[in-house]
Amino acid sequence: MRTSYKLAATMSTAFLLTACGGNGDSSNSTSGDSSGTTSGEQVVHYTAPTELSTMDTALITDINSSNYLGHVIEGLLRIDEEGNPVPAIAADEGVISEDGLTYTYTLRDDAVWSNGDPVTANDFVYAMQKLVDPDTGASYSYLAETIVNAPEIMAGETDVSELGVTANGDHEITFNLTQPTPYFEFLLAFTAFFPQNEAFVEEQGDNYGTSSEALLANGPFTLENWDGTGLTWDLVKNDDYYAADEVTLDAVNVQVVKETSTAVNLFEGGQTDNAQLTGEIVKQFADDENIVVQKKARTSYLEFNWDNEYLQNEKLREALGLVINTDDLVNTVLADGSTEIGGFLPADFVTDPATGEDFTEEAGTFLSYDTERAQELWEEAKAELGVDSISLSFVGDDDEKSKQISQYIQGQIQNNLPGISVELRNVPKKNRLALADTRDFDILLTGWGADFADAINFMDLLYSDSPYNEGGYANSDYDALIDQAKTTNANDDEKRWEDLQQAHKIITDDFAFIPLYQEAETQLRNPAVEGIIFNSVGVEFDLSRASVKN
Repeated sequence: MRTSYKLAATMSTAFLLTACGGNGDSSNSTSGDSSGTTSGEQVVHYTAPTELSTMDTALITDINSSNYLGHVIEGLLRIDEEGNPVPAIAADEGVISEDGLTYTYTLRDDAVWSNGDPVTANDFVYAMQKLVDPDTGASYSYLAETIVNAPEIMAGETDVSELGVTANGDHEITFNLTQPTPYFEFLLAFTAFFPQNEAFVEEQGDNYGTSSEALLANGPFTLENWDGTGLTWDLVKNDDYYAADEVTLDAVNVQVVKETSTAVNLFEGGQTDNAQLTGEIVKQFADDENIVVQKKARTSYLEFNWDNEYLQNEKLREALGLVINTDDLVNTVLADGSTEIGGFLPADFVTDPATGEDFTEEAGTFLSYDTERAQELWEEAKAELGVDSISLSFVGDDDEKSKQISQYIQGQIQNNLPGISVELRNVPKKNRLALADTRDFDILLTGWGADFADAINFMDLLYSDSPYNEGGYANSDYDALIDQAKTTNANDDEKRWEDLQQAHKIITDDFAFIPLYQEAETQLRNPAVEGIIFNSVGVEFDLSRASVKN
């Protein structure tokens, strides 16, 4: 088996030749012809779970697209293998004022875009102004809210030129904040804060970031052979990258594989270098020497549409949560190393600044599997609502894992709460995001992966006017505590922690969501591919310093 695994990682000449045809299906043509294989080339064949939605740094919202954007564009900082923000386009660690309100960075003078233009401070200013411009409609604009004038700009009250991000010549940039933001350096390493080449973006207009041709790179790879909707794309080494001598791989050939059995067949046939596993297939490969399990700072949960008059009934929401056996879900249905969660945040993510206790331990568990109590609550809810039966639409992605979860939850609800029918709508990720944005669902299977290491990154999601609060949950007491944690108590770690714990209790008391699991990913991975860096926050994996052992 190892011989065929190495074949996938080293077959390159045939891959490069077929890729030039621009049909985006180079992996299949390569695997069928090993005659062109050259062992000295460095090419990895990687699988992705879903399509790319966009490569526009201001519009990107899903983790898969962010993962690949992070290989193509770099920001001022990046996250290193220890999980710390370190210089990338920035030439050094920068200067932070004593009051924490000013961040100044000098840019490298050898960073260039793939069209030959130098990366300048204006590229960051332009991208940040675009992010907060209300006409952009960027979901991540709220992350810039502590930058001077950002809230006023996002509200349409102030021009974007007044944003507190200033270019001091071509190679120095300053960020002015209204209040200390402990996680600001992590934001500078996050995709939403990455630069954009103004002239190129304006030339592309609405097409920017929708295909390989409509994107410039300044990072270790360029994006090739992506037409905006296809299931294949390539990362090709960027020879103009300032640290190109540190990049060993010539290319990463990516294809979307949504079915686990297909992924395994491709891996075992030596056509790919990884395969994501779920359910029974995980058990089949439990003792395989090539299996790798990675726990993530990512949770999966169900979100309610608060416009639905039935779901406004708290007893119904609680009943729906009580019939989901999350132990069975993670250990039988998924069986991929994912674990149960009792609340909104993942475990091993953030700890109490005074005691060191994990947020999840302190918050406790608010829902436990109890079908008898769920049925009692459903009977009471029916009486209050004046109905005997209801139908709920359930929206999720169309990959195999999401389908398994959706079908399991559908069965748990329909089998344990007679009178409730659940209509499944599993659609491609782009469509799911669109349905979520228009609130075209009753129950949404969704999740969140940490962008930076702070509890506010999760707690912000259910703020009443958060763009990620797709269901429209609103609680003024919750909002007030979040505001307090971000303003009055921003510099008092213990009071801020207390605010966030109290806010968490409000959303659990309201049954504002149903927690499902903390994600872990189990993969078969070719041992010949070495040096992949995995991160718990932000971009999940980094292939830029990986190599193929020939």
